[in-house]
Amino acid sequence: MQGKWGKAASVLMAGVVAASLTACGKEEKPASSPNASPGPSSEPSESAAPKTVSLDWLTYQYGPVDNDAPIKKFVEDKFNVKLNIWYMDVTQREQLLGTKLASGEIPDFMTVYSGADLQKFYTQGVTVGYTEEELNQYMPNYKKLVDSYDPKIWDYVKYDGKYIGIPSINSDGVYSLATAWRQDWLEKVGITKVPETLEEYKEALVKFRNDDPDGNNKKDTYGMSNSGMTNVYGAYGVYPEFWTIRDGQIVWSGILPETKKALETLREWKQEDLISPEWVIGENTGGYWAISHDFVNGKIGVSSHGSYYHWSPADPETNFLGGDNTKMLAEVTKGEGKIAYGKPPVGPDGKFGNITPGLVGGTYMAFGKDAADDETRHRIMQIWDTVYGDFDTFVKVKYGDKGVHHDNGPDGHTIVMKEGFKTNEEMAKIGAHITFSPFAQPEFSKKLQDPKRVGANDKYFKFEGAGYENAVKSPLPSDSKYSKNLIKLQQDTFTAIINGEKPLEEFDKFVEEWKSSGGDQLTKEANEWYQSLK
Repeated sequence: MQGKWGKAASVLMAGVVAASLTACGKEEKPASSPNASPGPSSEPSESAAPKTVSLDWLTYQYGPVDNDAPIKKFVEDKFNVKLNIWYMDVTQREQLLGTKLASGEIPDFMTVYSGADLQKFYTQGVTVGYTEEELNQYMPNYKKLVDSYDPKIWDYVKYDGKYIGIPSINSDGVYSLATAWRQDWLEKVGITKVPETLEEYKEALVKFRNDDPDGNNKKDTYGMSNSGMTNVYGAYGVYPEFWTIRDGQIVWSGILPETKKALETLREWKQEDLISPEWVIGENTGGYWAISHDFVNGKIGVSSHGSYYHWSPADPETNFLGGDNTKMLAEVTKGEGKIAYGKPPVGPDGKFGNITPGLVGGTYMAFGKDAADDETRHRIMQIWDTVYGDFDTFVKVKYGDKGVHHDNGPDGHTIVMKEGFKTNEEMAKIGAHITFSPFAQPEFSKKLQDPKRVGANDKYFKFEGAGYENAVKSPLPSDSKYSKNLIKLQQDTFTAIINGEKPLEEFDKFVEEWKSSGGDQLTKEANEWYQSLK
C-alpha cells in the first residue's frame, strides 16, 4: 500500500456505515496523540498493576464462546482485560457486521478477510493504524516471525506511512488444493490409474456419469462440481480471479484468451452432463464450510473443495482419522469409500495446477476505532505477541488444558482433543481454536506435527511447477469502488456461458465491459503497485 498508488482516495462505505462512526456505540475512549510514544513494556507488568481494559473481540469463531469459558478467563487474568467476544456466522459476515456498524458498534480487534476491506475500513475511520515504533516495542516476536518468512509482507499492510492491520503468514502456501478422486469409483468403472491429463480427467468424468460407479442401478452420479473447474482453468494456465504477470505487466487472468479456452471446455462438459446441475450452489450444503458433501455423499467423483489439509489421509498407526473430508467419507460410507490423490490435470500445452496461494496470507487483524486509545491498542498487541511468541501460551489458547481438553497423540507430537471438545463448535465454547489464535504460527505448528504427516503433505499436495497465486499482494486504491461489481460481472457471465445460456462469444463482450467498468483503472493501479516494488 506504499507509494503514490497507495495514497489515492478510497470510495466511502455505504452511508449507513459512515454515519455509524458518529453514532452512539460503547463509551468513547480518549484518543491518543498521533505523536505519542509507545507505553512501557511488551509484556504486562504485575508491579505496574495496569488497569483493566475492556475489549470487544471478533475473530469469527465457529460458535458462541461461553461467558465462563476457561480460555477466555485465562486471557482475561493473564493480561488484565475484560473480554466481550462477539459471535458472528462468518458466512454472513458482511450483513451481520454491517448491522453492527450501523448501530455504532465496532469491535476493538477484528478479523478482516480481504486487503480491500482492510483499506476500506481504515480510510473511513472504522479502524485505526499503528506505527513502526509500536510494532517493534509491542509485537517484537510476531515481527520476527513474519520477517523470517518475508519482511516485505509488512509493506502490504502499510498505508500512508502507517500499518493498518496485522498480516498473516500462509505457511501452507506451498501446497496446492487437493485433487481427490473416489478411488472405489475409479476401480468400479475400470480405471486403473489416477487421471493425469485433461483428456484422462474427462474420460473419468464420463464414466462416473454413465457407468453407475456407486452400483445403485440409477443414473444419479456426476463427474464433478464447481471445485473441479479450478483444475480445468489451471490446465490452460490461469486462475481467473487472480492477477498474473504477462510480459512484465500485471494483467487480470479472467480476461485472458486462455480463460476463454477453459470456458469452452467447461461448456462442452456441462452440455455432456458431466458437471453437477447444482454446481453454482457448490459442493457444501451447510455446516463446516470445507466439507464437500457432494463428494462424501456420492454425488460426484472428484473434488478440490476446501484446503489441502481437509483431505489429509488417515494414519491408523497414530489414530489420525484424516482431514475433515477424509473422516466424513469414512463415516458416510462405513469405510468403503476410498480416496486416491492425484495431481491437477495437465492441459494441451503442458500447463497444470490450481490455487497455490504463496506465503502472503489473505486474512488480517485490524484495530477498531476505539483502539485509538494507546492503552487499548497496546494491550491487544501484548496479547497477540505473547500468543504468537510463546509456545505454551499458543497451545493453551488453541487447544485448552492438557489432560482436560486434549492429550498428545501416540506420536508424541500431535494434539488429540478429548470427547466433548472435538468439534469446532465445542472448541469455540471453551474459547479455543481460532478465538485467540486465528492465524497460523508455522514454527509452533511444526512442533505439533507428526513428521510422517508432513511427508504425506509433500507427497500428495506439493507439485513442482504447479499452482497459481495472486500477483497483487495488496489492495488497490479503487478496489472498493470496482472489484465487487467486476467479480460479479465475471461470475455471472462465466456461469451463463458454462450453462449454455449465452454463447461462448459473450466472453469477448465481457472483456470489453470489464475494462470499461473499472478494470482498466485497476490494471493501471496494479502496475503502479508492481513498479513501486522495484
